[in-house]
Amino acid sequence: MQPRTGPIRTSRTPTHRVNKLVPPRPFPTVPAGVSATGPRSAHHEGKNYITVTRKTKLGSYLRRCKDVVLKDGYKSIHLSALGAAIPHLCKLVESLPEVLPFSPEEIRTEILTGTVDVQDELHPDDEDEDITYRTRAKSSLSVVIIIGDGIDESIAGGSKWGPRGKRRKRGGLVLARTEGGAEANSDEQEGGEEVESDEQESGAQSDSGDL
Repeated sequence: MQPRTGPIRTSRTPTHRVNKLVPPRPFPTVPAGVSATGPRSAHHEGKNYITVTRKTKLGSYLRRCKDVVLKDGYKSIHLSALGAAIPHLCKLVESLPEVLPFSPEEIRTEILTGTVDVQDELHPDDEDEDITYRTRAKSSLSVVIIIGDGIDESIAGGSKWGPRGKRRKRGGLVLARTEGGAEANSDEQEGGEEVESDEQESGAQSDSGDL
């Protein structure tokens, strides 16, 4: 009979349940100056800061990064991953240059490795005992993908969004149709609303005051 190895559990051996807490985010969830209570679809700043996890597929990250560069005009993408998600990030960094319309000479990467302290809650089986915490280290990987000079560009005529996620007003003057089919320019009203002139029946005066 072989001797028993390992710790012997007795009635005095404390047992507990481990609850892993969410690690600190490498980037803020909402960029500075943007309302945190609005819908996520209204956030248009900080879209080039992406935290990579195993829950999201590689193809979704590739499409997201491609849209950030081509549709939003960003020339740098900041990626970060912790622990088991690091291989997922490495695959993303390796595959991303193939989906971007730039030559390999125009794309460069900056890599930074490190460790992050995360905490776990220890819930004892005995309800009379208090919950304790323990700290452990977790590996981290940060990658910055820079395209060209790294200066972000605004897409001419592409995005309809201005700074801080506000929709831009239509520029210039708005055409208002008058009697007889002629078009006259009417200035936009305050607040960005367009002046609408209803077509009148033949022989009636137009809303713009023209006879």
